[in-house]
Amino acid sequence: MTFEALSQHLEAFLALKQARAKRSPYFEGDQRRRLRYEEALLRSFLERWRLHGCPWPIRAEFAMGWVMDGSMLNRPYRDEHRLLTIRAFLLQVRTFEEQTGIPQSQFRRRYKRRASYIFSDREIQQLMEAAARNRLRFRAATVSTLIGLLASTGIRIGEALRLTMADVRFDAKPSHLYIHETKFGKSRNVVLHTSTVEHLRHYIDERATALRGRSAEPFFTNTICRPLIYNPLRYTFRQLLKQVGIAPPANQRRPTLHCFRHTFAVKRLTLWQHEGTDIRRQLPWLSVYLGHQGPESTYWYLSATPDLLRDAGALFDPEQMRRGGRREGPSISIPR
Repeated sequence: MTFEALSQHLEAFLALKQARAKRSPYFEGDQRRRLRYEEALLRSFLERWRLHGCPWPIRAEFAMGWVMDGSMLNRPYRDEHRLLTIRAFLLQVRTFEEQTGIPQSQFRRRYKRRASYIFSDREIQQLMEAAARNRLRFRAATVSTLIGLLASTGIRIGEALRLTMADVRFDAKPSHLYIHETKFGKSRNVVLHTSTVEHLRHYIDERATALRGRSAEPFFTNTICRPLIYNPLRYTFRQLLKQVGIAPPANQRRPTLHCFRHTFAVKRLTLWQHEGTDIRRQLPWLSVYLGHQGPESTYWYLSATPDLLRDAGALFDPEQMRRGGRREGPSISIPR
């Protein structure tokens, strides 16, 4: 392996990270700085490798020596950042060069993944009403409609912001959204409930009035025909949460726009549990609808609420299920 060859691997790795980052709606200042920081780290590793005579194959010990070079006790996360960065790069190199050594991670996760906030139907309604009270009429219609769409379809916030007018297909049978090349490079159709279609049609009328005949490709747009930007939208949503008085319980993640996706999935799973539907048969369909790689990505939602855990446990205890009986679940419509 020559210095030029490893440099080519590095350029390909950086280009891949850059392309992936730009597809995210969260690609703002912090993410750009993080990418520049990681690029500087990897280029410093490449230079160290060159100065040491380009030893090949790269050993895990050599990579760890670079990680610990200049380590300081008063900067506890500095070494972790360096280790995670070089591991990611060397893992890609090993795809082409099997002899490449990978340093083992010496750091444990500092936190346990917390369950996302699950909105009640009442809270969703309150948020939409609070958004609709914005003194700017078109802004009010846009944010209120966006919240309703997230809650009724479970699509990702990035997918909603990237929707174009051509992606909203009311004339198709059935009416649906076309989500193209999203996370994992997957595309899918998201079928819409008739009530959702009605609200989206109303938004299109508001949109046409606000744009005054001008053409805008993004479905959710501002008055200058530009797409919505995630960070200002996130700030607006936080203000709505304060207005409505929604706050997470202790040790739970604060509500975000992405929590509507979790809420949608949990409500559908809960309703299937209450109906006695075999979730194992239905889960692959829900995974496709949500755009997951497979059912294993959707299983995480089973631990999201006590109701799901209790009902899931009842599947293994028929006697308890008979004693508990059936309960009526929340109303939510997605294709079965």
